[in-house]
Parts: sequence; structure tokens; C-alpha cells
Amino acid sequence: MYLAARWFPGHLTEMGRAECLELLDRTEVGRVAFGDPDGPLVLPVNHVLVGDRIVFRTAPRTAVSNHVGSGQVSYQIDEFDTYTSSGWSVLVRGTAEFVDGVWLRAHDLEPEPWANGRRTLFVCITPAEITGRRVVPT
Repeated sequence: MYLAARWFPGHLTEMGRAECLELLDRTEVGRVAFGDPDGPLVLPVNHVLVGDRIVFRTAPRTAVSNHVGSGQVSYQIDEFDTYTSSGWSVLVRGTAEFVDGVWLRAHDLEPEPWANGRRTLFVCITPAEITGRRVVPT
């Protein structure tokens, strides 16, 4: 038997910074977004959280590595349940820079890429703003 999803609107609430950071810490995959010469680009990456900074790995001469240091980026994680029409989303806006793997190992963290290939560059997003929203069933 097929059960239809709820189509009742949920209650939207803003999440505080602490809750957003906790979700960033327990979530492994998100999407980094930035503008390139052809327009907006959004790419999935797996990350680790170091304090309030998001760190992931990339390869040289990629769209991501070419953008690092040249402008604003955003990073988003989310989770949804279509059956209950509920979910949450965290958005980080800030700047991206390369960091040394030694810096990461000093924090005892190192993101391991899921995709194959050599990803030798470590990118760190330093947030200027962290916001989150949650929709809960009413």
C-alpha cells in the first residue's frame, strides 16, 4: 500500500549558531557554492569541522581550487523527510583559503575524500555568517 506524504505546512524556526555548528560537526557531506566565469556553481564535498571552520580536500586545477582566495563562498548541509514534510538546513557564508595539512594534523583531523583521485589541497572556509532553519511538522 502506498502512503501519501503529508501536505500540511510545518512550522519554520531559526536555529542558533551552536545548533548549526553541532549539525556541521556530525554531517560529513555538504555543498560548496561560488561563482565562476560561467555563473553559479555548486559542488558536493565531504568535510570536517575545525572549530567553526569547514575543511575539505580538492585537487589542483579544479573549479574549486581555482576559486579559492578570489571571492565569497557558501557551504550548505541539510536533511529532509518528505513523508513528514520536515527538515533542516544550515548555510555558511565566508571566504575560502588553502591551509597546510600540518595545521589539520595539529587538530587531529584530516578529511578523507570519498571520490578517487589525488586531492592534495586542503581548503578551509572561514565563516562570516552561519545560519540555519528547521521545519517541523505541526
